[in-house]
Amino acid sequence: MKVAIIIPCYNEADRLDTNKFVDYLSKNTHLHFIFVDDGSTDDTNLIINQIISKFNSQVSLLKNKSNKGKAESVRLGVIESYKMNPDFIGFLDADLSAPIGEIDNLLKIIKKDKTKEVVFASRIQLIGSEIKRNYFRHFFGRVFATVVSNILNLPVYDTQCGAKIFSRKICDDIFYEQFISPWLFDVELFARLLNVYGMERTIQMSYEHPVSKWVDIDGSKVKLIYFIKAPFELLKIVRHYKLR
Repeated sequence: MKVAIIIPCYNEADRLDTNKFVDYLSKNTHLHFIFVDDGSTDDTNLIINQIISKFNSQVSLLKNKSNKGKAESVRLGVIESYKMNPDFIGFLDADLSAPIGEIDNLLKIIKKDKTKEVVFASRIQLIGSEIKRNYFRHFFGRVFATVVSNILNLPVYDTQCGAKIFSRKICDDIFYEQFISPWLFDVELFARLLNVYGMERTIQMSYEHPVSKWVDIDGSKVKLIYFIKAPFELLKIVRHYKLR
């Protein structure tokens, strides 16, 4: 099974853990990582090239000439991955808030149940799990997640966790055009799934997996202004995809 993982990056020089990527790649030769440098102005590009120098056949770099935002960077990375003809394509946050090993957990679900074509991580606080989130972001996130779940009429706990894997067929259907929201594109992904496949099929082929560990990393690109804009962005999504 060929798998491509997209890593969107914007000024991540201080947060890219080279050692973790190198260690993981050395143990998982079936994976291909595509780093998308979204117009960084720091040494992000240099650090990515250091990883490429060690794993030239497993790592690629796609450079955006200007900052296009996370949504478009992920989408362009998915399109770039088509050159490798992967069976599954996913994306993971560059700061590894969700540990890189969560890729294995998501893939285990896919291997175990062939009906699952959309597998995504979820930051559910369970006994035995280690979920460390900023209080404000956690509180706002829970309110937002509840609103989104009701709007989508979908029993999803966490649409925004930055670790997701899709089958190639699903990617063809939901990454075909630019997203209308630069930061709430995860919500758009579910909206597109519902538009293309309907409620029953979307639920049948999806699986939400609680992560065992999540730690908010300092230097997040998600600023206060995005929380303020979120309701308006969500309204745009509702209208565009006719969710209500």
